[in-house]
Amino acid sequence: MTHNTDNITQKPPEKISIITGIFIENEKGEIWFGRMPKWSDLLAIPGGHLDVQETLEDGAKRELFEETGLKAEELEYVGHFEMPYPEQYKKPKHFIAFNYRYRVSGQPEIAFNDEFSEALWLTKEEALAREDVNELTRMSLSAVDTIPEQEINIDYKDQWLRAQADYANLQKETAAKRSEWASMSEWQILEEFIPVYDNFKKAFSMNIDGEDKQWESWKQGIGYIMKQFGDILKQHGIEEMETVGKPFDPSLHESVSEESSDEYDDGVIIREVDAGYKKGGKILKVARVVVNKK
Repeated sequence: MTHNTDNITQKPPEKISIITGIFIENEKGEIWFGRMPKWSDLLAIPGGHLDVQETLEDGAKRELFEETGLKAEELEYVGHFEMPYPEQYKKPKHFIAFNYRYRVSGQPEIAFNDEFSEALWLTKEEALAREDVNELTRMSLSAVDTIPEQEINIDYKDQWLRAQADYANLQKETAAKRSEWASMSEWQILEEFIPVYDNFKKAFSMNIDGEDKQWESWKQGIGYIMKQFGDILKQHGIEEMETVGKPFDPSLHESVSEESSDEYDDGVIIREVDAGYKKGGKILKVARVVVNKK
């Protein structure tokens, strides 16, 4: 048995168009619309026909770039619609539209091509309230969920204030840590440096009999080096603590022995074994001393 297909009506393939549409939307819920002569001079979104062997998303990215100059790395799929032969289009077409959203910040400059005659940024509500939006775009808008502008502004304001506060706290914390790290580094260097200075002092104070010129020359050189060490310590705010004749203070001094002397009162330091140093209000090195005990 044969079937007669002569009376079956089919749409001509060239009149069925698979197209993509792209909603360019910013954080305020505003969408970019362009006025298109081929859509009876009504407002529409960027988009166009899918090429052979091209995926829907690739086609959307290509159309977006060709019509607006925007290069999209990612697109968000928002829905698809079918509209047979819209009267507003310049020629008969059966459209199957797949729509995407491309998110932007603010209202970037868009260099649209000659497909459009002018451009507008409108919220979804503003666009739907107008009479100059084409039917396909109006239908597609129903699938675009946008956050109310007031809610967005409040949300972004709160996020901005929180971000500002977090950044200010981070700056303070970093500044404090930087100062602390610098102090710790300097402290460690000075702790290693002070014993060398002490040894120079001890060597310089040794009494050697004789007036040998070579010894005197050596002594002068050592004295100069010791002075350089002392100057560097002063530049870093290091003070050498006074000890002899001062009352013994366990927070500043370490007693290595006790001796009896009529020259000083009981509990007073009569001799320094190793010098003590401080920087500001902090003790860098306690002094090792001999204390008078009657």
